Amino acid sequence: MIPIIINGKYFLSNFVPGYNHHKLTMKTHTNIPDEHERALPEFNAMQTVKRRFFAMRNGDLAQQMAERGARYRINFGLNLPQISEIARDFIAGGKERIKFEKQGESFDAADFARRLRDNTSTRESMLIAPMLFPVDMLSRYEALEWGRSVPTPEVADVLCLKLLRNHADAEEIAGELIASDEELHRYTGLRLLLNLLQLGKIGADRAREMTVDCKPTPMTSGVLRGIAEEIAFIKDEV
Repeated sequence: MIPIIINGKYFLSNFVPGYNHHKLTMKTHTNIPDEHERALPEFNAMQTVKRRFFAMRNGDLAQQMAERGARYRINFGLNLPQISEIARDFIAGGKERIKFEKQGESFDAADFARRLRDNTSTRESMLIAPMLFPVDMLSRYEALEWGRSVPTPEVADVLCLKLLRNHADAEEIAGELIASDEELHRYTGLRLLLNLLQLGKIGADRAREMTVDCKPTPMTSGVLRGIAEEIAFIKDEV
């Protein structure tokens, strides 16, 4: 018995009376995409990066993070090296970037990074965003906007490490954030200051001056301690 189609109806038969068997249409399945499938567009950049997140997902790590208090609506559980690996494929010369350019699509890295930053439901989107933004296109005003937009210390850490510390006005940006009334903004400014101190982009005396009025809070105490230890190391006071 084989499946056949006659006038839009299915039959399971070796013979259909009164019909020319040479004209029977067999329903077959192949791996060759049909005309409609071939006409479908390629995944756009946002869809592609989300598929990469999904392919590397780690449910156990995401669960451990949730148990430690991390609250993201969507958390694929990727670690920072994995996110950095994906980011490299979207910067100039990366394989995903090249693919989009070969398709004749314009790729605005700054706009793409902003859209990822604003995808606040997904942890990995916010973490990869600063890895993709071209620092030479980042104004001081927008840098402050990024610093004030972070929803968690983890996002602040990556923002400072991957983007803000490379900005020409990084010291001034740190100072403005440290002066904020918002605890998370102050944390971001202090984290940026620690980055600059470790890179030698700011001196120990200046760092001490910028933090002299900072009162430790549950969120900022650890980074303030890190700054104090780095100052002591630089001043050879350890």
